[in-house]
Amino acid sequence: MLFYVVLLLLGVGAYYYHFTANRKKIIERLEVVAQRRRDDLAKNVEETRRIADKLDPKRRDYIGGLDFLQLQNELQKGTVTCVEAVRTYFHKAILAHEKTNAVTCFILEADQQAEELDEKAKQASYVKPPMFGVPLSLKECLKLKGYDTTRGFVQDAYRPATEDSIQIEHYKKLGLIPFCQTNVPQSLLSYNCSNPLFGTTTNPFDSTRTCGGSSGGEGALIGGRGSIIGIGTDVGGSVRIPCHFTGTAGIKPSKMRFAHRGGGASVPGKPMIDANDGPMAQDVKANVEFLRNVWGDIDFQSDRDPYCPPVHWNESLYSSEKKLRVGYYIDDGWFTPTPALQRAVLESKKHLENAGHTVIPFYPPRLTKVMQLYFRAVCLDGGQYVLNKLLKDIIEPTIRFQVTLWMVPTWVQRILSYPVSLVFPRMAVLMQSLTRDTFELREAYADIEAYREEYVGMMMKDDLDVILCPASVMPAPQHDIPSKVVSGVSYTCLYNLLDFGAGVVPVTTVSKSDEEKLINEYPETDKWYQTVKKATIGAIGMPIGVQVAAPPFREEAVLRTMREIELAITGK
Repeated sequence: MLFYVVLLLLGVGAYYYHFTANRKKIIERLEVVAQRRRDDLAKNVEETRRIADKLDPKRRDYIGGLDFLQLQNELQKGTVTCVEAVRTYFHKAILAHEKTNAVTCFILEADQQAEELDEKAKQASYVKPPMFGVPLSLKECLKLKGYDTTRGFVQDAYRPATEDSIQIEHYKKLGLIPFCQTNVPQSLLSYNCSNPLFGTTTNPFDSTRTCGGSSGGEGALIGGRGSIIGIGTDVGGSVRIPCHFTGTAGIKPSKMRFAHRGGGASVPGKPMIDANDGPMAQDVKANVEFLRNVWGDIDFQSDRDPYCPPVHWNESLYSSEKKLRVGYYIDDGWFTPTPALQRAVLESKKHLENAGHTVIPFYPPRLTKVMQLYFRAVCLDGGQYVLNKLLKDIIEPTIRFQVTLWMVPTWVQRILSYPVSLVFPRMAVLMQSLTRDTFELREAYADIEAYREEYVGMMMKDDLDVILCPASVMPAPQHDIPSKVVSGVSYTCLYNLLDFGAGVVPVTTVSKSDEEKLINEYPETDKWYQTVKKATIGAIGMPIGVQVAAPPFREEAVLRTMREIELAITGK
């Protein structure tokens, strides 16, 4: 018996030695690649600066002070050229990048593309497309011909896309000029923004805090006024959380409103929880104008992707004067948000009521079950796809906690969840969420379908048009917190599970009274609550947004509601 024990221990030791030796070789090789990529970015930034400096500073400041609609109008009239617009945002993006580390690559040929558009505009027969010459920033994972889509994995550096995605092709047709790519968290499955290839992107309001993720580079760049509009992706809040953290506005449409053929994914093969691209901008107006033009020409995407239905922009839904019925909640029953987020919803409720809309309480059902279903459907193979990628890469320190969970076998997590449930019930829920087999996965899909029916049925019973709720559980925390509070996405991931359109509009900032209420009244009943409370202390002045959601193909109602809140707050 002793012989077999010794043999087993020797086998385990040999495997561990082989594993660590192999990991050391991988890391040493990839560190060289990462350093080369960072050196290339430094050169890329300096070349971009050289191009940007060709524009007169006074002219640049004037163009940089225009909002989206003003810039769009001046480009249409010809009082601002495409070259001037691109060089202005090259300059503004460099300033934002130096502050936040938001950019992974500047697209130098944007300047040449702008020159070509300006030349076309000189032809009397040329009809300018609706977004002629507007600079567009792109989340790094979006396929752009000739550029990497690493998703923060060093192993995928220097493997550029061979063609544009259908959506990028469409944006170019509409006159937009992609001018830079922005940073993401490694694997995209986090709401911070850090990876071993490009480093950490910080919040433009406080460098000690995260800009969110996974579209964090977009949030930081737009929040830092380095881009006028950009495109992110969202599988659990990846557009909405960065908007909330950085004081910007954005929307995640339902899956079918954009083409997906030829696109990438954080985890391929998850049919019930799909990511979708969505615009992010400094205000709701820009999102509306962008989507009005994209969906007004949606046949371009539908013709190239038969799975994208030709659902056009619904102006009557957006511009309707019929008063809305809005359901609202400030606590989903899974994770109580901090006081500032609750206040933001209540203030938005009042704004909508003042505009004549009916706003009534709504209680989303069974969020504990939703969290289990969401993580089971996203990590449908128990996290093995992402784990295998990570074990062949340099692992980003801020997601080590998540990686550790994925490394523990599902059956071990299930066993450990029972004693854990006695002291940390919510953690036990997540420990029971990863699937053991295909039978359990099929049950999860069936449960998601049933939940969608239940939720929509509740909305229909109350004749609700949209839902108003918090955008997160807290304002922007420190960079390591998202990995420690993975359950903090309940307010956003719910609408991925439902496949609703959902957007975020900035409403307020954390006040001194919010912090006092946090200190005196916010719960500390488990480790997650304690972590959120500690992370939120000192967040006075940080942006706070609210979330608006509606069933698929009713994104125009979401945007209308967001815009009405924006108008009530800003007056413009």
